[in-house]
Amino acid sequence: MQIAAFADEINREQLTRAVQLATRWGVGAVEIRSLPGGRFPRGTAEELHAAGRLITDAGLVVSGVSPGLFKCAVEDDEVTSGIAELLPRACEWACQWGTERVSIFGTGRGDSPHGSGQFPPQVVDTLGRMCDVALASGCRLVLENEAVCWGDTGAEAAALIRAVGSDRLTLCWDPGNSARAGAADTHAEYEDLADLVTHVHLKNFDAEAAAWSLLDSGVIDWSRQLHALTLNDYSGYLVIETHTATEPANVTPLSEAGEKLAPLEANTLRNLRHLRALLD
Repeated sequence: MQIAAFADEINREQLTRAVQLATRWGVGAVEIRSLPGGRFPRGTAEELHAAGRLITDAGLVVSGVSPGLFKCAVEDDEVTSGIAELLPRACEWACQWGTERVSIFGTGRGDSPHGSGQFPPQVVDTLGRMCDVALASGCRLVLENEAVCWGDTGAEAAALIRAVGSDRLTLCWDPGNSARAGAADTHAEYEDLADLVTHVHLKNFDAEAAAWSLLDSGVIDWSRQLHALTLNDYSGYLVIETHTATEPANVTPLSEAGEKLAPLEANTLRNLRHLRALLD
């Protein structure tokens, strides 16, 4: 298994700073979501070229890209234009940056209750069209389970993937998102979807506070999850997606090269250290 981190979960404003810290921390790969010019792949070609050069010159690779397609309703005009324009552009730049992995969402579920296990046929059709575009552009799509979308829990995302075809679409497994969507036992869920997992996002969720938490606290037992991934011979990326800039109470402030780290930077470093300890 290989460790990566979302660049914007190290520093949300400065890609240069995020890459610098990733390099210092020995993280060999970054995932790209938000850039100074906006959500990837928005922004000018010059901005995207510069971002790619910055990452490459630092000796890093790109573990995957997240263009945010789609969290709106499947009937929204944004879906049609996004498939026609943004998805091919995302694939083009992903390939230029040396990755074929593009994460997507199952479109917004609106007021549909969590855990229904049901999804509109139009969602399956739309994801299938997205897969066709990506494959034609040299990329592979991974569906991230996300609480506000169809495919909110791991179980529902797995059902969606199997409806589309697991030869065309695989799972970006995010147990923290599944817990937020109300999954009672993400470890039991994993046993039924392990064969679909090609990418993993790491964060944790404090159900009592209904808030994101560091990897070493919250409802996800990451030691148990990593063990299960090992048993299933998972060899892909483990991508740190901290999601919280709230530092735990009574912790020692963290510094880097004599400079105090910002809260999000410090939390991502704490998550990195915890992950490495679990993998040792």
